[in-house]
Amino acid sequence: MNLKKNLSLIDRIARLSIGVACVYIGFIDSTLIANNIASFLIGVFGAVNLFAFATSFCPVYAITGLSTIKKSTPISDT
Repeated sequence: MNLKKNLSLIDRIARLSIGVACVYIGFIDSTLIANNIASFLIGVFGAVNLFAFATSFCPVYAITGLSTIKKSTPISDT
């Protein structure tokens, strides 16, 4: 399985922040959300974001052909 990087540094930092917050809300502090199913789904969403942070790969971006990594342009000697 080829996980081609498609997340920029800023995107990865945002996913880290969101992932940690969602995992905390979903799995650690069960008093914040009373509904167990919603709490679990938020935790899973956070875990997916942490996976994307760790691998620099977002499966949704890959399916849609998106990337937040800037393509470098060659420098010409003109």
